[in-house]
Amino acid sequence: MIDVESMKYSLRNLWKRKSRSTLTILSIFIGIATIFIFISFGLGLTTYVNELASEAGVDKFIVQGRSQAAPGLDDAFSIGDKDREVVAKTKGVRDAIGYKVKIVQVEKDSDFKFVFGGGYVPSDRNNEVLFQSFGINILKGRELKKGDMGKVTMGFNYQQPLRIFDDPIELGEKITINDKKYEVIGFYEPIGNPGDDSNVYFTEEELERLFDGEDISYGAIFGTVSNPENLNKVVESVEKNLRNSRGLDEGKEDFFVQTFEEAIEQFSIVLNVVVGFIILIALISVVVSAVNTANTMVTSVLERTKEIGVMKAIGATRATIRNIFLFESAVLGFVAGVIGVLFGYMVSSSLGTVLDQIGWGFLAPEFTPFLFIGLILFATVIGTLSGVIIAIQAARLNAVDALRYE
Repeated sequence: MIDVESMKYSLRNLWKRKSRSTLTILSIFIGIATIFIFISFGLGLTTYVNELASEAGVDKFIVQGRSQAAPGLDDAFSIGDKDREVVAKTKGVRDAIGYKVKIVQVEKDSDFKFVFGGGYVPSDRNNEVLFQSFGINILKGRELKKGDMGKVTMGFNYQQPLRIFDDPIELGEKITINDKKYEVIGFYEPIGNPGDDSNVYFTEEELERLFDGEDISYGAIFGTVSNPENLNKVVESVEKNLRNSRGLDEGKEDFFVQTFEEAIEQFSIVLNVVVGFIILIALISVVVSAVNTANTMVTSVLERTKEIGVMKAIGATRATIRNIFLFESAVLGFVAGVIGVLFGYMVSSSLGTVLDQIGWGFLAPEFTPFLFIGLILFATVIGTLSGVIIAIQAARLNAVDALRYE
């Protein structure tokens, strides 16, 4: 342990060489701040994914095409009513809801935007399954009902000024879509990204009428199973039945059937790899900072060699000398850790606010006590370890040789 007088002596020396101490702290805190920022955003994304998984449920799967184009917009591939019927008739499937997708032009006050228009057959059950899959609920107004002609529901961003249009769209307002007038009867909760939060929803019949009876393919089929415990078996059966229906060999499917759990797991793996890679880079920065701290401590020992000789001459033990230098390196790490997490918090909070304002709310960071405490302790440990060898060397200095040092 280190006594109070030794602590005061160490702090005075750090303050006396404050320019060098500041540069050492700066080199450590940049790495700590970087780690804090990316971990906080990683935690936020992980929470978002877990909430989405919880809301979507464990009984759902999705059928889509293996295409690089947006769902439903690949002219070379389509999912049609026949495919939906095949899915619906598969043993164990409870629901098979087709979701059609087209790009539509929404106009307000002579300003227009191109967005995705989604069409489906509304019912209480279909609305529940479809929007559970999207992870949202109706926020204002009501959802579409069968027979709703000339009516639409809209994504969250239409209610916000400057997100899509300068002025928000109000409930009950008439808007122009593809040169036809529609009444807005409902708005949905935010999904968290500008693309999905700018969707416009129609009944399937109304979307086809908007495009003059064009046969619009499904962007996806959303399915549920009667028994969640049999989900994987049902998915295998759906894949097999679709393959047979489309005359495809196994392994040459132009579609895929995926459970929501699998989709979320894949997203989580990619997320962890990206965040982990960035943190690795930041850790390298911290290691370089530790080397810089060690260099600072070497210089400090050389400058204070005579002082060490004097302390030994008046009775200071090896442990006392060692602890003084360990304490100094620990203080440098601790201060760098505190400043690093505070700076990281300010940057993450500011970025989170900006992302939320521009419609990327799902990217918002999350902060936990463990993140703050853990990184401060990590920085302190790094600082301490970087000074261990130097502290031991200082403690082993011969008193007579130290006093003669020039």
